Parts: sequence; C-alpha cells; structure tokens
Amino acid sequence: MRRLRSFLRQSAFLQKWRFAGYILLYALARRVAPVRAGRTVFLSDSREDFSGNFAFLRDELRRQDATAEAIGVFKPRLRARRSLRDLVRLPWLLASAQTIVVDDFYPLVYPLHIRAETRLVQVWHAAGAFKRVGWSRVGRPGGPVPGSPLHRNYTDATVSADGVRADYAEAFGIDIARVHALGVPRTDAFFDTAAVAAASAAVRARHGIPADRRIALYAPTFRGEGQLDARFDHDSVDWAAVAARLGDDWTLLVKMHPFVAPLDVAGRGLRTVIDVTRDREITELLMAADVLVTDYSSAIFEFALLRRPIVFFCPDLEEYTADRDFYHPFSDYVIGPLVRDDAELADAIRTAGVDPRHAAFLERFMSACDGGSSERIVREVLLTTRRADPTRAVVAENTVAPGGSTPAPTRASRAMPLRLLVVAIARVVLAAVYAPLKLLPVQRKVVMISREHPTVPEDFAALRDAIARRDAGVRVVMLVRMVPPGYLAKVGYMAHMLRQLYHVATARVLVIDTYAIVASVLRHRETLTVMQIWHALGAFKKFGLSILDQAEGRDARLAKATRMHQGYDLVLASGQECRPAFAEAFGTPLEKVVVAPLPRVDRLRDPDAAAATRARILDAHPHLRDRAVAVFAPTFRLDGGVTVDVPALSSALAAAGMHLVVKLHPLMAGQFGLDVDTAPGFSTQELLHVADAFVTDYSSTLYEAALVGVPTYFIAPDLDDYLASRDFYLDYHRDLPGPIARTVDELAAAVASGEASKERSAAFARRWVQVPGDPPPAAASTPCADHIAEIVVDALGGTTLTQA
Repeated sequence: MRRLRSFLRQSAFLQKWRFAGYILLYALARRVAPVRAGRTVFLSDSREDFSGNFAFLRDELRRQDATAEAIGVFKPRLRARRSLRDLVRLPWLLASAQTIVVDDFYPLVYPLHIRAETRLVQVWHAAGAFKRVGWSRVGRPGGPVPGSPLHRNYTDATVSADGVRADYAEAFGIDIARVHALGVPRTDAFFDTAAVAAASAAVRARHGIPADRRIALYAPTFRGEGQLDARFDHDSVDWAAVAARLGDDWTLLVKMHPFVAPLDVAGRGLRTVIDVTRDREITELLMAADVLVTDYSSAIFEFALLRRPIVFFCPDLEEYTADRDFYHPFSDYVIGPLVRDDAELADAIRTAGVDPRHAAFLERFMSACDGGSSERIVREVLLTTRRADPTRAVVAENTVAPGGSTPAPTRASRAMPLRLLVVAIARVVLAAVYAPLKLLPVQRKVVMISREHPTVPEDFAALRDAIARRDAGVRVVMLVRMVPPGYLAKVGYMAHMLRQLYHVATARVLVIDTYAIVASVLRHRETLTVMQIWHALGAFKKFGLSILDQAEGRDARLAKATRMHQGYDLVLASGQECRPAFAEAFGTPLEKVVVAPLPRVDRLRDPDAAAATRARILDAHPHLRDRAVAVFAPTFRLDGGVTVDVPALSSALAAAGMHLVVKLHPLMAGQFGLDVDTAPGFSTQELLHVADAFVTDYSSTLYEAALVGVPTYFIAPDLDDYLASRDFYLDYHRDLPGPIARTVDELAAAVASGEASKERSAAFARRWVQVPGDPPPAAASTPCADHIAEIVVDALGGTTLTQA
C-alpha cells in the first residue's frame, strides 16, 4: 500500500484521473444542474462535522442570509470510506453550489474544472505562515509533482495577514490577487472575553482541573509528509520527569495533532498529565492554557492573540528544517524560550513570560484577525457571486438574459435559417400537444408564468394573496422557472412546459411578466384572458418590439416566427405616460393598455414594511449604521460590462461623505475588490430603504427609488453609444429626477452639493406611477395588488377591461 501511495504521488496523470468518475459526473451535472444562489458546500476529509473555521462560517452565513444553504460533506480521515449517500450526491452538490469551501488538502476537487459561476474557497486550517506546505515543498519529500493539479483551481484563499499573502500564493500555486487577507474565522472567539473565560472554565470542568492549578498545553505538530504517514515519537519526551519537575501546582495537557495517535497516559502512570487529543479543535484548550508549549505548530499564531507566554520545545530542529523548512527564518517565529532538551522544559514553562516582540509578531502574521474575520469572509467572498475578471463585471457563463432569452441578441447570422426552422418545428409540436388539452374542462383558475425569476416573484405572491382575499374560490397556479443553460437542461425544461400547456389549456386567466412562449405562440380558447404585467415599473429603456434589429434587440425575423408579444388581451402599465410606450413595445392597441401598477408598489409605500426591511439590513450589515449610503445599480448589458470604474466611484463618494454599496443585476456576476461593499443577502429594492442616494446609468430601478423618495443621480459615460443601441421612451436629458454626470468626479461633485432631492424623486414617481385612488401610504395597505386582483376576477367572469 505504501508503494502504491508513493507511485500515485509521483504521477501527475494518476493524481488527476484516479477521480475520473467524479470528473465525468461533475461535467454532466454542470450541464444539468443550475447553480443555486446561496448554496455553500463545505468539504473536509479530516473532520466529522462542522467545527473550527467551518462552524464559524456556517453560523455567520445563516446570520447574514437566513435563506443561505450550508451543506457539509465530511469524513474523519483520508483513508475513511465515503458513505454511499455522499458518493452519489457529491458531484451534484459541487455543480450546483455557489461556493465550495475547503480548509485543508482535498484531492477530489483539484482535477475539476470549476464552473464560472462557482467559487472554490480555501480557508486554510492554520493561521500565519509557518512550515512550508503545498507548492512551497516542490522537490522535497511529500511535495507536489510538477504538472499536478493540486490546489491550483482555488478561486479564492483567505489568510490571517497581508504579510503572508505571497506565502500562500506560492503554496497554492495561484495568483496573489486570489489571496485575501480577511482573517481566520475561528480566531473571532479570541476577541470575546466572555467566550474565552467560559472556554477555560469548560476545559477545567471537563478534565477535572482545579481553579488554582496552572495549565501548560503541549501541542506539537506531526512528523511525516502528510495525513497518510503522519507520526510522532511519544518517547522523545520523558513525561514523568517533566511532570515531576513542574510540581503539583501545574497540569500538563497533551494535544497531539489530529493525524497522530494520542499519548497513552494511563499506561505510563502519569498523574498530572492529561491527554486531550480527542478534543478535535484546539481553540478551547488554548483559551484555558496559561502557557503553550509547541515546536512548529501554527497554534502559536492564535495563542499569541491571548498575549500569554509560549515555550518552543524543538529537539529535532535541524532535521525538521531540512525535511520541511519554514517560510521565514525560524528565529522570526520564536517569541519565547527555545528548549532543545526535555530536562530544561519544566523550568522554561514555570519562568516563561510574554516576549517583547509579541506585538510586532501579531502585526506581521495576524493583522487581519480582529474579531470580524467570519463576517468579512462571508460578506466579501462566500455570499458574493464569482466574477472572472476583477476589474469589470461579466455575464455568467451560459446565463439567461431578462425574459428568459439568451444574453446575445438574435440578430442576423448564418445560423438564423436553422433557428427559424427549429422554431417552426417547435410551434407545430407545441400546437399538436396543446390541441387535445383544450378539450379538457375549463376551471376557475388563474395561471401565472414567469421565465424572469428563479423563484416566485414578489408581484405574483402579492397578487395571489389579493385574489384570495377577493374570491377564495379561485385557484391560482404559479409556474416559475428560468430557461436553464445547456441542451440537456433544456430537455428538462420541456417537462415544465408540458405543465404550462395543461394549466393554460384549463385556465380562464393567464398572467405573465415577460415574453412567454405558451402565451404568444399558441392559439387559445376564446374564454382565456392573457394578461401581461411586465416586470418593470415605468417606461425607461426601449424594449420588445420597439428595438427589433437594433444592437440590443432581437432579430425581426425570429420575433415574427416566435409571435413575440402577440396575443395579449390586457397589458398593465404603472402610469398614463407609460401606456403609449407599452403599446409600442408589445404591438398592442392602446386601449388594451391599462394603468395598474405592480403589487410591489404597495410594499415600497408601506412604512412598517420599510422599517422592518431597514432593520433586517442593519442587523446583517451593522457597518451601514449611522452612515450616509449610496446604492449604485448599473443596468444589465448584453456584454456584461459596467462602464463605470467602480472602485474609483467608491473612493470618490467616500470623499464626498457617502459609503457606496454596489448591486448588480442578478444575471451579472461581479466583485470589484475587497474595498467595494456589495451588502450580500439583500436586493437592490430592499437596500433602497437604507439609501440616502441612488446612483444608476439606465436601470429602471430608478422608479422604485423615486417611490421610496431616494434622491437619484445618473452616471452615463457611454450615453451617446447607448442612445444609438437602445434609446429611451422618455427624454433622458430632461425627464430624469436627478443630475446626469459623465465622469466619476462629476458625479461625486453633484452628490457633495446635494443636487438631487427627495422632492424631485417624489414628483417623478407621481408622473410615472399612479396608485389607484391615490391613497396616502399606510401600513398593510394593498391598493395596487387589490386593483389587479379586481381586474383578474372580472376577467374570470368574462368581462375584459379596456381603457380609453
């Protein structure tokens, strides 16, 4: 077996392809399983459950985002067999995870080509940078073989100080830009005085140590190349002699490395020596110890946070240095007496004090550990969507654009004849399946369909509730699913479409919030009312039929073949001035466009809902308290770009007294560096409730900002190009509720001088969003949802509303 392991270590090819089954299953799962937002998968082959860094990160994930999903796949040792359940589910969990977290060597993930939307994060189990690991050991026993995939696919690694980033970049064979000095999660507890005291008391109670007895914790590292051949010579220390010299006022705790067997205390007849190796995590033991005794263990970095003495017991220093070596000269780490002979160990323990170099040591190796490591790592990495290029946002690979279409506009191309043929065949097949379904009895049923959202949108949920209040006998069916990327996944979507066909064929009202194939392509019963409640308020950027054959529009031939936006009986718009724009965009007679703002308007105007949302945000992101906040939400672009230098914008607004929070469109994946706040866990609309200013280029969220009364600023460095490729329904220069800047400096100057105002935003909202009856905002008031529910229920009875 040892020869086999040696052979595997020496073959880069075998290190990769021994996981061929996982590689193939992961590749298949990537095509079938969509990435699930908020899903974090924790992996370890050296622990049995959530502990250490993982426990802190899991708890912080749940604190910042109650909907986040934390899944652990663990086994206690590399040699331990993986359960059948984990064998089956692991490739699918990895493929669907937004974030994968490891804290040690995990060979199964290294051969995988991690999908563009997923982060693979290494939160290394050790703080500081002590003995060499990973690619820093090339050419040494146990070091990686050239060409091996080990460690190289991490998208991110978190470390304890800026000064060790280069060490870990070398160890993992990754660019230093992927290494972030955000701290070590489990060190957060060392800054909680009450937690330290409680941990110390718990250790004493667990092991029967009197309060008046001092504790020396001996915690050496293992010898050998890694987990599979780790060892320690327990006979290298005369335990009985050390215990005797320490005396009865000391207890010696022995914590071997998890890879090493415990010390047989009973067999050696040791009275004041207690083996605590079975304690998986060392954190509580460190908190209880008065003195730490170690050799080359990274426990020195965490123990240093307690400002207590450390004794270095290194009888094999020369041998260990030759085999393993250190990132820096060994003397740089020795902030305490160095002992080579166990006969001197007891005296060193009794007389040890805090070294004068202690503060400098912490600054060098632990400067990012301040009690907030978990919060930063979760906020900046685990809950932040991955982006390949750190200088600009991009559209995620194989993503889906608004309305469920592909991101690339369907303009003329050599493939267009084939596309038109596929559409023609699809129409025939859908019609053939739909025809017999129309023979089924019609039910008193409303069907809501969306390809715009991965989960039930707020507007659908609020409308469902309003319909139930008005007529409890109406059945509401919501079919919400985005068109997934990949051909195999689209086959699965066809089953979803069969459900759509059945429910539409047996319904009286169909409500959609984007282009829906079943709404426009098929010929329906005359008794069916098709209602378009477009997913955006107002009428800002041109869309739909208004921009056919333009740079960001659809090919007119394909639009005709798919009957794009045809067949609507009613189109709802948020205000009178929106009606002509919607009539143009949907190719619908003006009289079929009715003023009825989306149900979300009720929530935006509800003072109690606003206060609750604000409280949730500030609880999750306390750094936003007592700060002037500007929310920047750029529009979705087909090329995925953001034309504004976001870090520069953040700095400029900070100089103007504003803290910037950046929120991208859900289909855009972006991270602009660790200094740019993204306030994960909350949508752009929710963050408006803590915003003192809203900044955008061309996002229709400006209408929501106006309803909330947030002063709005516009930054449009590419306005001329955008006008040529997309254009607007309103006059961009005259109709907007705030100043327009072309540069970051111009915008910062406008914000500093307060050129936008709540009054201008309120006037803009009144122009473009007319709430039925114009009631004042009130808690739990739902005039918009109730008005649409009235229209729906009237349509169920056969009456179709039009507007002059």
